[in-house]
Amino acid sequence: MELALTAEGGGIELDASQKRYRNLISCLPIPVWQIDARPAGRILDRLKASVIGDLETYLDEHPELVDLASEALQVFAVNDEAIQLFGGKHSSEFLGPVCYLFAGTPGAAKRVMLAHATGARNHVEELVISTFDGRLVDVLLLITFPVPGDRLDTTILMMIDNTARLEAEAKLRSVEADFSHAARLSTLGEMATSIAHEIKQPLAAILMNAQTSLRYLRKAEPNLEKAEQLTTRIVECAERASDIIGRIQDMAGKRAPTNALLNFNDVVDQCLVFLRHESEEKDIIIKSRLQPNLPLIRGDRIQLQQVIVNLIVNSIQAMRAIRHAQREIHVETSLDKNGQIAFSIWDTGTGIPIDQLEHIFDGFFTTKEDGLGIGLAICQSIVKAHGGTITAANHSDGGALFHFSIPSENNSLVNNSAFTKPPASVIPRERISGTSNA
Repeated sequence: MELALTAEGGGIELDASQKRYRNLISCLPIPVWQIDARPAGRILDRLKASVIGDLETYLDEHPELVDLASEALQVFAVNDEAIQLFGGKHSSEFLGPVCYLFAGTPGAAKRVMLAHATGARNHVEELVISTFDGRLVDVLLLITFPVPGDRLDTTILMMIDNTARLEAEAKLRSVEADFSHAARLSTLGEMATSIAHEIKQPLAAILMNAQTSLRYLRKAEPNLEKAEQLTTRIVECAERASDIIGRIQDMAGKRAPTNALLNFNDVVDQCLVFLRHESEEKDIIIKSRLQPNLPLIRGDRIQLQQVIVNLIVNSIQAMRAIRHAQREIHVETSLDKNGQIAFSIWDTGTGIPIDQLEHIFDGFFTTKEDGLGIGLAICQSIVKAHGGTITAANHSDGGALFHFSIPSENNSLVNNSAFTKPPASVIPRERISGTSNA
């Protein structure tokens, strides 16, 4: 009789514990599913025991096994938040195979299955769900798998509606793009005189060559050979003018970022050509040392050019009060010890005031009376978006020093230790542009 009472008391305690557990799940403020994963676990155990080699590859070759496991996983309870998220009417609609949970994101069921197979305690990923009322909703999926000591018949699956966060991130990216565009326009505005001169040069040459060509053609005996030479020059000058206008349009245009393989030295070269007259007009010498044979990078050419042009223009402006004979900008590319592509620029200007160094990349911080204060903040944002870092300091020989590095294409594919210094026989090419009154 005493044993019967004890057993009866234990059953009451178990029922009370299960009731508290169900109440806890139902009161949680996020969508929750309770799933019996035991049948799928048995399928996984058989697969792990019989599959030779990589389980992921095997499942790619036999996708029907993922479908079989999804059918075997059975939802036995949901809370009200889950019903609302999927636009359902009653919990009975949600009981049964879990297939509907992964219908909006192909591949998600396989990833969950692999996580369970590897003995993971939790699995988290972003996915899109297809609701019962026809909506597509971005959610964050969180799954807690049972381990020995837990209730092995219960896997907990939760979802958090990501819609608001993703919309906020999209708006933030839009604002950042607007600021980036404004910064490019601001830089172009500061270079208006130089840009106008760059365009006038080939146009003036076109006019002069055309007029000379007409004189040769109007002679009693037209000099066709000279006219052909002059016409060839006209074509070359027209192409040069077109290239200049194209570079300006690229910088001024508002466009979505691209992700392409780039030769970083070519990106720098294009910036130096773009700024050639700007430096010459200010009597500034730009010395460049570009390390040859750098690995390719992956990124947006216009955004990276925006960073480089902005840094060079800042250096040009920083030397307004410096004597002409001492106006120099040093530009260098290299492969750093971490296998990243590095870019450095330092000038012979007055440097950065110590009290401003820590604020130099802050948004809307500027020492220029007519400056927007977003140029360097945008530079930092672009470098970060390319997986890199940018720093500012004062050079030991005077002037400001800016340095940024971004991963190379190889850097993301191989270990950093695979990178070695270039052999001593490889000498970085050095080029000098600009003029000097020295």
